[in-house]
Amino acid sequence: MIKKLSLISPAKVNLRLEILKKREDGYHEIRTLFQKINLHDTLFFNLTEEKGIQIRTDHPDLPTGKSNIVYRAALWLLKRSAYKGGVLIQIKKRIPVGAGLGGGSSNAASTLQGLNYMLGLGLSQGSLMEIGAKIGADVSFFLYEGGSAIGSGIGERLEPVKLPRLFYVLIYPNFEVSSRWAYQNFILTEKEYVDFNKLQINPEEISSLLWNDLEEVVSRRYREIAIMKEMLLSAGALGCLMSGSGPTVFGIFLNDEASQKAKKKIEVRVKPRGWKVFRAHSLA
Repeated sequence: MIKKLSLISPAKVNLRLEILKKREDGYHEIRTLFQKINLHDTLFFNLTEEKGIQIRTDHPDLPTGKSNIVYRAALWLLKRSAYKGGVLIQIKKRIPVGAGLGGGSSNAASTLQGLNYMLGLGLSQGSLMEIGAKIGADVSFFLYEGGSAIGSGIGERLEPVKLPRLFYVLIYPNFEVSSRWAYQNFILTEKEYVDFNKLQINPEEISSLLWNDLEEVVSRRYREIAIMKEMLLSAGALGCLMSGSGPTVFGIFLNDEASQKAKKKIEVRVKPRGWKVFRAHSLA
């Protein structure tokens, strides 16, 4: 049994997000193009003799009790284990909270992976993904081995897709958007579907398919979305999009040098607003 472990917990962006229908269980059927990026949190796990789950974090707004998705993930595996003690999980946050970047889901996935290994449970990737889908819609993707995938269902059904290495600049405007609110206010319309598997492997082609059904909903309430998109395009982005339910907006750049120059330009513009700017690249 391993007593201590640390894991990197990456963020994601949605390069395309289509909402297909409302399901009987209250969720929405979606079709999305997921991509993991190297912006990440770090989780530190320590098995304790004392029973229970303790969560500590350096982020003042992150809950540390049962409402934290990491707590729920840890509880799933501790119940399956013969271990009589508990676990202390420390979360070093870098991914903004409530930003549409999947930070919570990624942390939950890392918790499932970490405790599966530490407790010697031997659960397969498929078993962990089944548990992950019950905890949160995006958790399965972060348990998936590939860096990119086509997601369907509520995001738990995953198919492999090859994408080029992409370079990003992300702007987070320092406020959260409720995923539930965004989905509840979305109105279904007919749309044409893109065949992701016929994509040309270059950044320009990827940029041309960027689309998020939730962006219009969030943009109506928060004009910051349009402002961030203008900043990214004027800094040379090939294309830009709100990720997930927002409010983070990302731009795609041709190479690392272009993303570095863009980040510097944008940082000057957002400094008076107190917004955060990140540079990242896709993970294979």
